Amino acid sequence: MSDSSEMHERGAAYNPPPEAAAPEPWSHPWYDQLGLLYHKAIAAKIRARPELRDVAVSNISRWIARNDYPASVVRALERWRELLTSAPVEELIAVMTDPSERGHQMRQNTPFAGILGPEERRRIRDEHEKTSTR
Repeated sequence: MSDSSEMHERGAAYNPPPEAAAPEPWSHPWYDQLGLLYHKAIAAKIRARPELRDVAVSNISRWIARNDYPASVVRALERWRELLTSAPVEELIAVMTDPSERGHQMRQNTPFAGILGPEERRRIRDEHEKTSTR
């Protein structure tokens, strides 16, 4: 997801509301919910095409090779790599779509850039915006 501003802001410390809550549009919690929606769409694609895991593993390898991330981010990316390369698909998906604070923390360093295209992200964002501003 090259649209990092849509996914998260690094270092933001807060508790996202439950999925059913309707936070103020464009607030941190609103973006947290949007990130969860993106990950649910990514999870559906991975469930249908498990080889898409390789996209995320490749992203991790490329990003870590840059050697310009703090140790905490590298640890998070290594955790994702472990899940992507050794966990069953359903376990990976459970982590990706976990609505808890732990799931939110994992999504802060998501390796799934490139799995959803711009139109898919736009459709998800537009729908989220529409449902949250009613």
